[in-house]
Amino acid sequence: MAKRNKKKRAAKTAVSAPKNAHETAQPVTKQQKMAEKFRFEYAYVIKDLRTIFILAGIMFTLLIALNLYLR
Repeated sequence: MAKRNKKKRAAKTAVSAPKNAHETAQPVTKQQKMAEKFRFEYAYVIKDLRTIFILAGIMFTLLIALNLYLR
């Protein structure tokens, strides 16, 4: 088996700590902005859908219970 030559890598220089929060923040993409806007504008829809599904589940359970009781 042939030996591989390993090159010595230069030591990485230490990176200075950022001085303010703007340097550490990741750039916000257009897609992230749109997703945040979507969540804000349609938050009430999620709450309404959750309520509808809970009520539908209760009614479905009530129908099954009445079906079993009235037989």
